[in-house]
Amino acid sequence: SYVIWDAGDLEVHAPRDTVQRWSTDPRSRVPALPRLGPDDALPRCRRTVHRGAVIHG
Repeated sequence: SYVIWDAGDLEVHAPRDTVQRWSTDPRSRVPALPRLGPDDALPRCRRTVHRGAVIHG
């Protein structure tokens, strides 16, 4: 099973007042996450596949 997302811009971010757990170094292979700010578009599910059958999209 898998889902295909249209997530727009991605970023690696952590609040300054917490321990930095995400590395911005591309070699670290830390996955970027979608931007979820108040002015950013929410990610959209383009397709959902379960056991080989498309159930959405």
